[in-house]
Amino acid sequence: MKTRTNIYATFLLLGCVAFSAEASYTGHVFIDKNKNGIFDKGEKPLSGVMVSDGLHVVRTARDGSFDLPGHEKERFIFITTPSGFKTDNAYYRRIGEEGQTYDFGVVPYEAHIRKDGSHRFVHISDTEIHGSVSNDEHSDWVQNLRDYAANEEVAFIMHGGDICYENGLKNHIRLMNTANMNVPVFYSIGNHDLVKGKYGEELFEQLYGPVYYSFDAGNVHYVVTPMMGGDYPPSYRPADVYEWLENDLAQIPAGKPIIVFGHDLPVTGDSFVFDMGEGRRLDLDKHNLKAWLYGHWHISHVHKHKHAYSIGSLTPIRGGIDHSPASFRMMEVNAHGDFSSELRYPYIDKSLQIASIDNLEAPCTPSGNVQLAVNAYSTVSPVKKVTYEYRVEGKNILTGKMLQQQTDFAWFAEIPMTPDRIGRVMTVRVMAEFGNGEIACAERSFTYRPSSSPLRLQQDWTNLLGNSRHSGICENVCPDSLRPVWIRNVGSNIYMSSPIVYKENVYVASVDENGKGQASVTCMDASTGEVRWKYAVRNSIKNTIVASDGLIVAQDVDGNCYALDAVSGKLVWEKKLAIEKVLPSLIEGLVVEKGIVYAGSGKGLCAIDVKSGNEIWRNKDWNQNQGSTATMSLDNGVLISSSHWGALYGNDAATGKKLWSMEKNGIRHRSSSAVMQGNVFYLASDESLFLMETKTGRILMQKKLPFSVNVASSPLVTDKELIFGTASEGIVALDRETWTEKWRYRTGESMIYTAPYSRNPSATVEASPVQVGNMVIAGGADGVLYGLDKESGALLWRHRMGAPVLASVAVSGNRLFAVDYGGSVYAFDLKGK
Repeated sequence: MKTRTNIYATFLLLGCVAFSAEASYTGHVFIDKNKNGIFDKGEKPLSGVMVSDGLHVVRTARDGSFDLPGHEKERFIFITTPSGFKTDNAYYRRIGEEGQTYDFGVVPYEAHIRKDGSHRFVHISDTEIHGSVSNDEHSDWVQNLRDYAANEEVAFIMHGGDICYENGLKNHIRLMNTANMNVPVFYSIGNHDLVKGKYGEELFEQLYGPVYYSFDAGNVHYVVTPMMGGDYPPSYRPADVYEWLENDLAQIPAGKPIIVFGHDLPVTGDSFVFDMGEGRRLDLDKHNLKAWLYGHWHISHVHKHKHAYSIGSLTPIRGGIDHSPASFRMMEVNAHGDFSSELRYPYIDKSLQIASIDNLEAPCTPSGNVQLAVNAYSTVSPVKKVTYEYRVEGKNILTGKMLQQQTDFAWFAEIPMTPDRIGRVMTVRVMAEFGNGEIACAERSFTYRPSSSPLRLQQDWTNLLGNSRHSGICENVCPDSLRPVWIRNVGSNIYMSSPIVYKENVYVASVDENGKGQASVTCMDASTGEVRWKYAVRNSIKNTIVASDGLIVAQDVDGNCYALDAVSGKLVWEKKLAIEKVLPSLIEGLVVEKGIVYAGSGKGLCAIDVKSGNEIWRNKDWNQNQGSTATMSLDNGVLISSSHWGALYGNDAATGKKLWSMEKNGIRHRSSSAVMQGNVFYLASDESLFLMETKTGRILMQKKLPFSVNVASSPLVTDKELIFGTASEGIVALDRETWTEKWRYRTGESMIYTAPYSRNPSATVEASPVQVGNMVIAGGADGVLYGLDKESGALLWRHRMGAPVLASVAVSGNRLFAVDYGGSVYAFDLKGK
């Protein structure tokens, strides 16, 4: 995907096409007992099966026969594969290959559909393979998907399109098909699958069959629709698809649930209604539409419309455009067609890490119990249970105790302790059992010390990296080590929303990538981690929240902006930002300064008075584009914002007037936030580091790098270094004067892949480094929080968490606060020298 095309707008403009009958086509649908594809004597016919010529749709008679009139644009005869069956010899026949008679043999396939019709399927999209499928880039994720489908009894796999160009189309069908995946595999056509030929879909049709069709599974009718435009024009028109879809749905009993697949999302409003004019309207909501699943945007996004959901999935191979993690989406569909969703991350093999214990230290509750937090995950099978045992100096104390699941990664328990164990060495052993019966074990020792230094907070940490300039420097503490004080899980994943520290509390925001209502803003006591309040929001908060004037302000991906009382958690005001209704989703981070919060993007970018919620100004000068993981920056009267694949913008902070824009030299692809220092600011973007002029956006210096910095990590500007995360090489420091590389610390391989187009293997660091004395602290996608020597890059300290760390830390006084993707919040005591 390069840019969004308004591909479905033509639904509103085009009338119906008149078709003339060309021929009559007959045939049978039958149970192919010997699987030879021939309707042999004695084989059972199937009645009531839907059959289509691409326009007309009929059902087979009692003897399994059908008769179709044909039409002007006919190319295929195809069936709607009924639930409980699959087609080993294809659900379609190309017209002309078998005269005018077309028989379809189906074979029973009920193993993965339960008696009540409930079932599971997997949705992926935009795999975009460009070369041979024999290389290792594809073998691992395909095997992951194959194993997951077998372990979890998946009924079918749906590919949402952008298989990609001629080479991808020719190779992907060998990579992943019904035979080698051991479950039915269906494909839809994407914009990059419309390639050069007699017409755009010619090659797709030769390899994959019709571009629109339907099938049944359980009690649900599934419909596959085509992309209406792309690299080369298709021969079909919106009216062609409309006419067939209308005829297809006319055969479906009233009230039967339907789920539709398409490469893009065709609507931006509350309803799924297509108006062809002249009184021709197709209201999918009236046909009991449950969901429209799409790809194209390379994002993970769930949105509730008036009745149905739109669900965006992305590629399992590489990071999404908005840094959504590489994943495939499992959909659990019940007997009524209602669903639940779960993202699955490839490449993780029985990972198990004790997250709360490291460096012989363990966090404790105020009562003295040890907090045991574990992150466990495996791509091919969910974690079924996690148990623990522990011993004191070799003597078993407890065995077989259960941990409680918190999120897809996180599990938690409290280990009871007695005062006589103070100062003694203890060993905890945990065991994770996965759904497929596999086992993983981990062990960690610690010295039991229930007390820690009293909390001494100093400055508030109200923005990303501490302030609106995003400096990220805390020099008043020089720790020689960090000791865990407490850990607390918020019950949902935490993405790039860094913790903020305000009024003796820590505040974090979480995401809900599965439409389960789990996204929230949570307030915890900075001293103990006790949850003081939790406010549920409508959709994911993927980026920076801020604090000012006694309020916590956050914005979700749907453009809802919330102001919550920092002490009570009560909603003080809420504002719907003037952004696009569904896509692109709003993932930019907020910035606040002097009682004014800056929110939104594009024409929805605005300045809001924090106390009242009143809008001060709104941007009129540039448009929203792809969502950016960057947080806005503010200094010297200039607000810096951006649109990914658009440009970097400088706006007058007082009036909102655009001062400048910059899109050359890779700046339009940026993902990180500007670090401002009065008249200049530093920026990492694409494959370069920049020094730019605040008032004009003029590039003063550019350092071309031999690797990608298309990550959310902003440069840490110290007295002697420029330190930043990268998409594949871990953490890098340049000499601030010469801009030559000073040191490089390669983190471990990523657990999940977030940076756009990054893939296995990559040592990705999305988090921005923070300076604490002479130590630079940043987390990696490998699930480790690192403390490096500022001057040399040498490892001074680390804490292994076992879940990706995508957000930057916050520091105040003698405490450092960090979060991981599993939804856990960590407080560390900064032990000074």
